[in-house]
Amino acid sequence: MPYSMLIVEDSELVVQKLKKLLEPLENISIDATASDGYTAVKLIKELNPDYVILDISLKYGHGIKVLEEIYGLKQKPYVIVLSNLNYQYYKDKCLKLGADHFFDKAMEFEKVYEVLNERTGFHQNAG
Repeated sequence: MPYSMLIVEDSELVVQKLKKLLEPLENISIDATASDGYTAVKLIKELNPDYVILDISLKYGHGIKVLEEIYGLKQKPYVIVLSNLNYQYYKDKCLKLGADHFFDKAMEFEKVYEVLNERTGFHQNAG
């Protein structure tokens, strides 16, 4: 059974880029996308995804507010923040609110794949 994922991003171009990046990971199913904070929180509570990729800057709402809303959930998803707001303040705030990773969208985009492949991939020992 594949791991479920929600992408929270208001740029359709970035959503498509993420889908293409993660396509080789057959054990991850992108079940939904949200472009605003309200929908993101609603879908996280309804779908209980294993993974969430979250942008901070959304047209309606804010990624930090999403983190605040899901902070107390019993089954919190593994959250990867991917943002152009690459400031230490935001990184510290997101990690304090339970994000598992914070990546710069411009410089570290591929790290999303690396982390998910590491966490969900099937590793075999050589030899």
